[in-house]
Order: sequence, then structure tokens, then C-alpha cells
Amino acid sequence: MNKKSENGNEKKIQELLSSNKPLLLEVRAECCDHSIFIETIIRKIENEFDNSIRIARIDYQTYKKLLPGIDVENFPTVLLIKDKKVSKEINGTISRTNLKLLANEVLKNNQVDKEEIS
Repeated sequence: MNKKSENGNEKKIQELLSSNKPLLLEVRAECCDHSIFIETIIRKIENEFDNSIRIARIDYQTYKKLLPGIDVENFPTVLLIKDKKVSKEINGTISRTNLKLLANEVLKNNQVDKEEIS
């Protein structure tokens, strides 16, 4: 990836993180085979949310500076972000059904139990 496209991606990610619209963020490592599995699941449920939640994927090594205070050690990690706060953190693989349930819970729940992303 060239520097220009990397900067464009960084700007887009910053916009997603600063938006008040809920975000399902897949944090992956390019070397992790499990990231491919979770990406397949996310792609399958993407259309089922009728634009009520935004979905994005990032490579942790490239964009970790955009996630201050979040130390991802397991890949893939899915962050469900609502009102600029991490509401749920899912480490490793998860079934399609359980991911949908957690995403719906975040969309309906006004309580957030994690720190705000600055």
C-alpha cells in the first residue's frame, strides 16, 4: 500500500471512530488465518443490519495508533463501538449467530461499559 492510500484509509478510519453511528470494527493481523474466518462471518451479516451499524476492518500493525488505550493481543478482535466508546470486545472467532446477538445488544443498549476512544 502506498503512503497516499494509507493516509486516505487513516482519515476514513478516524471518521468512523469519531462518528456517533455504531461501528463494528474488525481488528486483524494480516498473518492470522482466523481473521479470514471472522471476515467471512462479518460479510455475511453486513447486509442484515440495514445501515444501522457501520462495519470496517483494519490491520492492527498499520493502524494501532488510531486505537489509543486499546491493546489488542489476540486476532481477530472485533470491537463494537457505540457513542465513541467500546461497548463490547470479542477476541478470537465467534459464530455468526453470536456476533449478530452481540451487535444487536449494543445497538439497543444505552449503557457502555468500556472507555471512550480519544
